[in-house]
This record gives sequence, C-alpha cells and structure tokens, in this order.
Amino acid sequence: MPSTCCVVNCNSRSHDRQGKKIRNGLSFFCLPAWKKNSCSHVSEVTKRRRMAWIAAVRRSKLTFDYTPPHMMVCSKHFHKGKPAYEMLQCDPDWAPSLHLGHTEVKATTTDRFKRLRRRQQQQQQQQQTQPQPQQAPEPDHTSPEAELDNAAPLFPAPDNPGTEEYMESETSGEGAVMGNADEQCTMCGLRLQEIMRLQEENQKLKEELSKRALDENSLKDNDSKVKYYTGLPSFSLLMGVLMQIIPSLPTSKERKLSHFQMLLLTLMRLRLDLPVEHVAHLFDISRQTASNVFIETINVLHAHLSPLVYWPKRLCIQASMPHQYVEMFGNRVTVIIDCFELFIERAQNLRAKAQTYSNYKSRYTMKYLIGITPQGTISFISKGWGGTCQ
Repeated sequence: MPSTCCVVNCNSRSHDRQGKKIRNGLSFFCLPAWKKNSCSHVSEVTKRRRMAWIAAVRRSKLTFDYTPPHMMVCSKHFHKGKPAYEMLQCDPDWAPSLHLGHTEVKATTTDRFKRLRRRQQQQQQQQQTQPQPQQAPEPDHTSPEAELDNAAPLFPAPDNPGTEEYMESETSGEGAVMGNADEQCTMCGLRLQEIMRLQEENQKLKEELSKRALDENSLKDNDSKVKYYTGLPSFSLLMGVLMQIIPSLPTSKERKLSHFQMLLLTLMRLRLDLPVEHVAHLFDISRQTASNVFIETINVLHAHLSPLVYWPKRLCIQASMPHQYVEMFGNRVTVIIDCFELFIERAQNLRAKAQTYSNYKSRYTMKYLIGITPQGTISFISKGWGGTCQ
C-alpha cells in the first residue's frame, strides 16, 4: 500500500503516481499506539508518547482517539532515521522533531543524549575494571534471577503497526537500547512485578469465585448450610442420596451443571420454594435449562424414593409404638393424617386455572393428604388435588 508522510509541507512518498516503489531510502512509521492494557508504567509512557507524536504532526484530522492508518511519518523527521525505543524517553527520536513545518515544537538535538550515553559507558568500564568479589554459587531455578530470565520472554516486542519498515526499525532500535544492562534490569523488574501482581489478583478472583459457586466445596463441612438449602441434616446424607440417583441422572457434555448441582437445584427449590427464574440466576443458567433440570431430577428422585413410602402392617406399628400413644390410645392408633396446601404458579390453561384457584387462600394451590405413623415415618401421600377441592 503506498505511504505518504502526514507532516506539514513534507511531500515524501513511498510510490510514484504509476504505483512503482521509489528507492529513496525513506521509511514510514505509523503513530504509536497507547498500550493501556499493560502495566501502569508502560501504559503511562506509551500514552505520553502518542500525545507527543500528535502534537508534533499537528494535523486537524489526527486526534488521540482516531488516527487514520494512511497518515504516517517518514524517516526525515528523526535524527537517526527511525523512532527510538518507546521506553527511552530521553532519546531525541522518542517523537518526531525535525522539519515539522511549524515552530510550535522545537527541533531537538542529540548532544545531551550522547553525553548521557557516554557517562553510562564510562560507568560500565569502571565497573569492569574494579576487582570482582568472590563468585557466589549459581542460583537455582527458583531464585529471583531465574524468575527474571523466565519472565522476560513473556512480554513480546512492540506491536507491528502495519508496515515492514516499522518492524525493522523498532527491532533494531530496541536491540540497541536493551544492550544497556541497567535499563534491561529495570524493565525485567517491572515485568516481574506486574506478573506477580497479576498472579495474586488471579488467585484472589479464583478464591472469591469458589466461595460464590454452589457446588460441593461450598457445602462441604457445613451441615447448617446443607440443612438450610436442602432440608437434609448433614452433607454425608446428601452425598448418599446423590450416589443412589447418579446412575439414573442424564449425562451430557453440553450440560453446564454437574450431578451434584442438579440435585442441589432441585432440593433448594423444594425446600425454599424458589421461583425458576431465581434459581436460574443462582446457577448462571437459562430459565428453560433450570426448568428442565428440575423436572428431570424430580422424576429420578420419585423413582428412587417413592418405594420408601409404604403402609406398614398393624403388628409392626404396635410393636414400635411410643409408650405415650399406648397410654392414651391403646392399640387404636394406626396413622396420623393431615392435609396441606402448596402454592403453585398460575396455569396457562383456563380449566386448570379454575381447578387450582383457592378462594380461601386467594392463590393457586395444590392440596395433598399425608399420613405418618406414630413413630413419625411417612406412610401415605395422596395425589395432588386442585385448590377448589373441599
């Protein structure tokens, strides 16, 4: 793609009007991007560098949020013919400064930067000439030096802004700058700090997510929570019920819920009378999925647990009857019955609405007759009847 320089009064082009590449030795560079997702130091430096480039070009169409890809800067506006490494702010080529076509930005010089590099080289030579202390044992793989070496490759080179010339210049500029040992140690330290911060944040988020999730870990070793949500007295009994019904529960890789969560969802809705919409939000699934899971699991529970509800023989009842009943009623007590109502959702069918509406409760209900033995065991449950039944 042909490139043209966007600097005022600069007519540099990469191709002529016939589309042939002009061999004038010029390179073209896109405006640097703001790396806002990097660490705070890198984000702040790249933000200031982008603002400096926009201020140097001074085009009305160039803003911080929008820079057209065809607007580029040629190598004439840099002392070394290419931009400096983005983290080296003291370099005069950190932003374009030569032949800008206006006087708002003064042209920079390389004298100050050369003096700085000369002082750094002298310090390195002095360190090399000083007697070396006794060599310490080599650090193992878990030492901070090894962590710095392992952390350095995690951060890639500067992003390619879209042209081959930019990649070549950035790579060469970075290689020249990273040769300085002090700057390399500083960058490695910043990288290691950012990696450690992200690892700690990731671990904290995982711990918070595990506490909020409704699964085995959230109820384990907490019988009071198990009793509140499911009605069962202990976590071990809950797992015993789960082991009995697992072979009959549907298995599918597409399901988001585990077998434990399917049972927990069903028992929570039975125990707390939660709406389907609320249960769906708790388990982070759709309303239809929550309804299907409840229907499937309740059918499995009915198939496995309904044989436990049976009418015992009179001799068995009398042999295990508490003495309080024997003293008051003798052998005349066989079952204790009661009728109770459950609130239900409004049906869509008009006949079902009429059959389930209770004038006494002013709600849609279902009535059941339940019987228990003197020992407290459920021995009879009738079929459901609409709220209009008397």
